[in-house]
Amino acid sequence: MVAAYILIDISIDVDEPVALAAIRAVPGVQQAHLVVGPNDCIAYLEVDSQQQAMDVLKTIRAIKGVLRTDMRSAAEL
Repeated sequence: MVAAYILIDISIDVDEPVALAAIRAVPGVQQAHLVVGPNDCIAYLEVDSQQQAMDVLKTIRAIKGVLRTDMRSAAEL
């Protein structure tokens, strides 16, 4: 299993709740929340492979209003 967090910047020109709903609808995204800070949204995903994680990332990047993403894979120690 691959788990990762994606930090997402959303344009001020779009309705953030609409963008958030689209992010939450992406298969593999377990949670997504609007946040206050340097990023606008944080999404958590769980998928079976690194390729699926990249597919989720590409899908999120294609959502209207998503400006930038920064994916951080969870480390198992």
